[in-house]
Amino acid sequence: MIRRPPRSTLDRSSAASDVYKRQVKDSSDNTFSIQNILPLGATIKANVPYPTLIHGKPEDVGMSSKLLGLVDKLIQDDISNGFPGASLIVVKNGVIVKQEAYGYARKYTDEGKLMDKFQPVKKDTLFDVASNTKMFSAIFSLMNLHYKKQLDYTHTVHSYIQEYKGKDSKGYDREKIDVFDVLTHIAGYASSYHFHIKGRGCYSRNKHDTAQCIYNKVDLSRERGGEPLYSDIDYIVAGLLVERISGKELDEYVRENVYKPLGAKRTTYKPLKNGFAKEDAAATEIFGNTRNFTVKFNGIREKVIQGEVHDEVSYYSMNEASGHAGLFSTTGDMAVLAQVLLNRGGYGNVKLWNRDTQDLFVKPYDLGITYGIGWRRQGNEDLTWHFGTYGSNEAIGHTGWTGTVTVIDPKHDLSVILLTNKKHSPCIKGQFEADSMETGRYGSVMNLVYESFLNA
Repeated sequence: MIRRPPRSTLDRSSAASDVYKRQVKDSSDNTFSIQNILPLGATIKANVPYPTLIHGKPEDVGMSSKLLGLVDKLIQDDISNGFPGASLIVVKNGVIVKQEAYGYARKYTDEGKLMDKFQPVKKDTLFDVASNTKMFSAIFSLMNLHYKKQLDYTHTVHSYIQEYKGKDSKGYDREKIDVFDVLTHIAGYASSYHFHIKGRGCYSRNKHDTAQCIYNKVDLSRERGGEPLYSDIDYIVAGLLVERISGKELDEYVRENVYKPLGAKRTTYKPLKNGFAKEDAAATEIFGNTRNFTVKFNGIREKVIQGEVHDEVSYYSMNEASGHAGLFSTTGDMAVLAQVLLNRGGYGNVKLWNRDTQDLFVKPYDLGITYGIGWRRQGNEDLTWHFGTYGSNEAIGHTGWTGTVTVIDPKHDLSVILLTNKKHSPCIKGQFEADSMETGRYGSVMNLVYESFLNA
């Protein structure tokens, strides 16, 4: 949908007269038609870029700066009470009305002591987005491949990955599982699988071996179909599908086909291997993956995790680049990715997919109104903890275990990206202190953003 006058390039053919007439019609799909061109037979070619983000004030788009400022107070109060750090961006009607950094990217030493000087969060700090990887890497890639007619979600996984075959030990047939099943969490997999721990099933410490485990060794927990059961394994498979279809590693494909064309230079897998320093990223767990030394396995990290993916399977068993976890990004880059969705497929002169592909992936299905293909939906308001109480039934997004949440609401032409490092807090009896604070529970932040224009 065109929200601002687009920058158009009109190219009149040599056959066209200097005098011509135009009738322009908005089709709400970033296109317009031109009719009745004179003289007869003349042509006009027009390039209409998708809307791009601009900076402005809340009042420019009908929001209240005063009400929006209540978000700052909520987050700053939590920072004062020990919440580590956060980065927030709010976009309304294509205008960035708030982009703020709060608190600290790192507070603790490798020994678990408070640092003499905390590292502050900056607007361009990278955050481990955890399961938002599923949407902004795996699903973005698959939507792009679908638009290119290289993916049909009704086809079986086996039709793309021939090694994915056979029945498991319970008699469940992998070859019946289709791409839709995997992307909507009804393939039958358990919620997780500990490839990285010996004695817990198929053991693997590299991507190749993990893929082989999934192709013909990992058991399903039930027959395909039924109610969705959220599973990381589904999106490991999703990433492997991208790789098999494209012939490229997932991180390479999404970088070259999504992030690079969009100018998202601070969105990456494996930041420490791609030109970034530890200090560029927000730290997560204080004592590695040990949950305060209550978890043990061979080779476990025991020091502050910073600039490396926290997720154990992604780090130890998927070479740090998986469809389910591993992506790092900033609020600025994530806002551009969200705008692609609000624009229904593109940004500036970049087109990733068309409206038909997007509608296919984001619409609700019979399996549950809160599920699209991958995307979580506000739907019947069951996800108020994620979208807040005001999110429309068109709102989509996802969350990430490390403390990240995305809300994209087409009805209100709104995107809200909140990235936090709430796991960079003391872990006591398996619970991270910052998890219970309002900033880390998401819904209150979303409510305040919505109220800043609903009550303005």
